[in-house]
Amino acid sequence: MYRPSLILIIISVLICGVKATAQRVSPVAGFPSAEPGFSFGVSASYAGRIGSWIVMAGGCNFPTPGNKTYYSGIYAARADKDTLAWRMVGTLPEPAAYGVTVQSGDSLLLIGGCNKEHGLSTVYSVHLDAVGERAQLSRLADLPYSVDNMTVAKTGNEVYVVGGNQKGKPSADILHLSLAGRKTDATKKGGGNVAASPWKVVGSLPGNPRVQPVCAAYNNKVYIWGGFYANGAESEVHTDGYSYDVKSGKMRKLSAPRSVEGCEMTLAGGIAWADGRTIYATGGVNKDIFLDAISGRYKLVRQTEYLLQPISWYRFSGNLYRFDAKKDKWLNTTFADKALARAGAQVVDTPLGTYYIGGELKPAVRTPQIVMIEGVR
Repeated sequence: MYRPSLILIIISVLICGVKATAQRVSPVAGFPSAEPGFSFGVSASYAGRIGSWIVMAGGCNFPTPGNKTYYSGIYAARADKDTLAWRMVGTLPEPAAYGVTVQSGDSLLLIGGCNKEHGLSTVYSVHLDAVGERAQLSRLADLPYSVDNMTVAKTGNEVYVVGGNQKGKPSADILHLSLAGRKTDATKKGGGNVAASPWKVVGSLPGNPRVQPVCAAYNNKVYIWGGFYANGAESEVHTDGYSYDVKSGKMRKLSAPRSVEGCEMTLAGGIAWADGRTIYATGGVNKDIFLDAISGRYKLVRQTEYLLQPISWYRFSGNLYRFDAKKDKWLNTTFADKALARAGAQVVDTPLGTYYIGGELKPAVRTPQIVMIEGVR
């Protein structure tokens, strides 16, 4: 015999469970505009959280066709669900993009990158004053050489920079720096002395180099996926990944994420972040379309017409992926949104939700849109 009260309790629990785990994307107003052209939106910026402040710096875009512009402004806005009121709080020593950001205590580390003139080997620590009106930059130990278009993860006091262009060439190397007891030097000049650098190569991912991969850390392991290698007929857009055990140095191969429809996907150009044992990832290019272009084949469209297609043609990924680092496997992908379909976007995770900032909607077209991803906790 059915018991109505029990049925009502079960239904109530199920509904509450759905509400607690439901994922959605909502727009957040506001984008920095102090530098001319910045308000068009940027990709490949530095971004992170300092206390209750969201911080952006650098980035690049095309304010006019064919004119790629790099920026140097540092911006801060107090975290808010509806509107971010940005203010310019400082400047980088030079315009920069395509580096990486990692949080360290009450500061952000801005690592590497490049601009029109050169690749960067610099590492800066950014700290905000109590009211978020002024940024202070201090210089940490330089990378041993320039690195850009890489990914980064931090576990404890250990920082790991993976892949990208190292010394101007595509790489799969893993660079490591221990922050334990390390001091900053706001007046340090120069850098780039390989022998003197505390950054060390501690491993290399198997196979071809990986430019623009993603990674996140959990329980003394760095999880890495995606990336691409542009080299004519040998070009590759990676879908798989590896976990790197920072204590043993061992590598373990990882499967690729899959879309809502169950198709194997790449995270090249996407972004990943960890929330405890769950690693989230989103964004990235379409592997077939991108491979056709970087290999120089251009079978899908003529090279002269590649940049002229509508946004939907490039099929950037809007899936929200979840990886269980304890079970070492991807969970079924159940959520996708076109607002997540970007490359070169940044993620800032906060107690309010996860901010998804800027990026490109297609090659050479940036967006100033910021959205909040909710229901990922």
